[in-house]
Amino acid sequence: MRCPRLLIDHPGLAAGQSLPAPQDRLHYATRVLRLRDGAACRIFDGRGNEFHARLELSGRRDGTFQLGERAAAPTHPPRHIELLQGIARGDHMDLALQKAVELGVSAIRPLLCERSRSAAAHKGLERRRAHWEGVIQAAAEQCGRNELPVLAEPATLEEVVTADGTTLDLVADEAGAPLSRVLERHTPARDSRLRILVGPEGGLTQMEREQAVEGGFRPVRLGPRTLRTETAAICLLGLLQWQLGDLEGDQ
Repeated sequence: MRCPRLLIDHPGLAAGQSLPAPQDRLHYATRVLRLRDGAACRIFDGRGNEFHARLELSGRRDGTFQLGERAAAPTHPPRHIELLQGIARGDHMDLALQKAVELGVSAIRPLLCERSRSAAAHKGLERRRAHWEGVIQAAAEQCGRNELPVLAEPATLEEVVTADGTTLDLVADEAGAPLSRVLERHTPARDSRLRILVGPEGGLTQMEREQAVEGGFRPVRLGPRTLRTETAAICLLGLLQWQLGDLEGDQ
């Protein structure tokens, strides 16, 4: 049985430490994971540190995690990849973020695009941001990442389209070239910073596609079929990580 993992944002995690369990984490451990007194688990801090641990309960609402030896090496991706994801409705957005975490992005920036507004994306962004942080945290706990991708502030396409010190910018576009051909011409080095742009439900408008290309994004097509926004994000990230060696363990 796989050892359960819990994220606790605590500076200075170290072997041998007795860490008081925050109430939300204790509730998750005992009510959701159903851990009992003395149960083994792993604690990680979202910064690359992860330790074996044992849960010690001292009542229904109190407990500590006794940290043991370091459990895993940091899982930082070899290349910095940022997903610029057009804000989509509920589950579609959640799935894109969840799988982006699993596929090793270093940062995620939600984008307010023209077709995002039909999903009322411009309303309640603070509430949605808190929800997205929870999705990212849960995905990291599940997939074995011990560092969290940065969730950047939501922005408009106009605000991010200009290159920001990146080596290669890609945009999912049915009129683009195959990814393999783009990478043959523009092979990123190991210290490269990459961005991939995926439109919301309904895709980017023609004006937005033109704006992205004018800003240096290279169009990449993802086969002959129309993909949902979350599928496009997963597909492009997966293909890119495979081409760059991440999915084969080539660090």
